[in-house]
Amino acid sequence: MKLHAHLGILPALLAGLLVHTPAHAEDRDPGKSIPGQENAQKDIEITNVSMQLVRPAGHVYALYFTLTNKGENAHLVTNVSSASCRTLVGHHSDQESTSGTLSLFTHLSLPANTTLVFPHGGYHLLCLDPDPALKAGQNATFTFSFLGGSSKDVTVAVDQGKATE
Repeated sequence: MKLHAHLGILPALLAGLLVHTPAHAEDRDPGKSIPGQENAQKDIEITNVSMQLVRPAGHVYALYFTLTNKGENAHLVTNVSSASCRTLVGHHSDQESTSGTLSLFTHLSLPANTTLVFPHGGYHLLCLDPDPALKAGQNATFTFSFLGGSSKDVTVAVDQGKATE
């Protein structure tokens, strides 16, 4: 008889599960909700910017620069774009390119009160699909976008120096 009493509980539990409504996560933009991110462009300086032709045969340009976060919050670079360079990828001069390297500037953390240098011979950006009109001496503008929706533009003249292979 005890077995029959337990069998009566099972249908009641199943019925309770069927009428229970599922929980839903709150729909919000996480980039806008993280404190201290809405004005990242005020904390970040982009200096020592240079751009030069590195592979004349393939029309590949390299962009070198320094990022300084003078703020008290860490920030995240979520994208770098330019009308002068339709395809921008991360690159390291002496290391194999991986998917992480190529997409480095889509999730680059800038710790508080820190300077990161992207020099010749190290990590930097490559412009693989430049505007055909881009020539030495002309200016190119790059937009650095940050978590939280802010951005910062930097304009650089294409270096007229000797191209390297």
